[in-house]
Amino acid sequence: MQDHFVLVPGFGGFQALGSLRYYHGVTQALGFTPLVLHYFPNLPTASVQTRARQLRRWLGELQERGVIARRDHIHLVGHSTGGLDLRQLLIDFREEEGTKGASESLLEQIRTVQFISTPQRGTNLARRLRKLRIPSRVARLLPRILFETTRAFREVGASFVGRRLQRVFPPNKGSPDWLDAVIQTMVGFDSSKDKLERALARASYFETLRWLLDISTDIAAISDLDPVRTPGAPESPAHRRTAEEERDFLMKWDIHYGSIVTVAKRPAEKEARGLYKLVYALNARRPSPELGQAQTIPWLLEPHEAARRLMPSDNDGIVNSVSMVWPDAESSFLVEADHADVIGHFNYVQPPPDTPQRYYQYDLLCSGSDFDLDQFEALWRKIASFTESGTYRPHAFPPSIEAPADQMRH
Repeated sequence: MQDHFVLVPGFGGFQALGSLRYYHGVTQALGFTPLVLHYFPNLPTASVQTRARQLRRWLGELQERGVIARRDHIHLVGHSTGGLDLRQLLIDFREEEGTKGASESLLEQIRTVQFISTPQRGTNLARRLRKLRIPSRVARLLPRILFETTRAFREVGASFVGRRLQRVFPPNKGSPDWLDAVIQTMVGFDSSKDKLERALARASYFETLRWLLDISTDIAAISDLDPVRTPGAPESPAHRRTAEEERDFLMKWDIHYGSIVTVAKRPAEKEARGLYKLVYALNARRPSPELGQAQTIPWLLEPHEAARRLMPSDNDGIVNSVSMVWPDAESSFLVEADHADVIGHFNYVQPPPDTPQRYYQYDLLCSGSDFDLDQFEALWRKIASFTESGTYRPHAFPPSIEAPADQMRH
């Protein structure tokens, strides 16, 4: 019997794209565990309902191929919108329960679900963008233009443009960010080295084209992340007020759950890069009441420090922190980090020069946080240990573990 650890990326998500891995360094951080890691290649901006259906199909395929045996355990971890995908998957199971008798083998194998920086009730950033009232057709225009331009340039032309952009926008000396990731990805579309590197560069180019095409075709996830539901739009988990029912369903199936809440520093005038200042301010300014009220949350990595009172304006640069508290404050624990820090993008590290497929570590948001490698590894050790204990609390166990053996599923 094996324990399968499935990592689901968030908005715009992918397993790897160009010079960037979504979950960077997690494999190395969890190398000490017996967990079998899987990285779900998500649809970038499709609706949460579509992404959840794709996740279910992908897991079912792993079962059919024998990668996940019928008696194995499955542990699900979702970052950002990926956490909403997990909630939608479980909501689908719950709604089918009355008609299908909950005989789904996949559900029976799920043991834990963890949410990291998940906009459980949406994010003010999406609300602000939606208030601009840009039609979806117009919003899809930019990625479509990028797709057509990149396709017209082909691999060699796009790489040439990337090299010229490097001269205009030299990498940030302190810590290259999202812009440097884009440029380095373009540069990597063409290689003059051996056949293997040329093939990998070409594959990176076409995978990026597919990603841009997906975004230009379907951006329904933006409305899913708006804390106020758009009339006529499909209901997102962020719009459901069914935390108690969802929690009861998880407890019935003996699935342990936990939420990791991230909060970042308010950017100072002389600190942080422009993008972080902008997105932090959009989240902090007049937060929608649907995001939730102030909450007091204990620290995950410093459990003996006094719990922090989170206000609706507090955020990690992308998501309001109070929106991440789910299903209740007792199941949520706080980490001081920005939205990208917790998935390994808190610092710039180049890959070894002899690596054929080169993935860089970036400081994507440049928030000026103090999150470092030691905290990153400690965080993922906590996430890994949750698969065994079902809790983030040291030396404590959830009620279901203390239940009589004849009432437990395993």
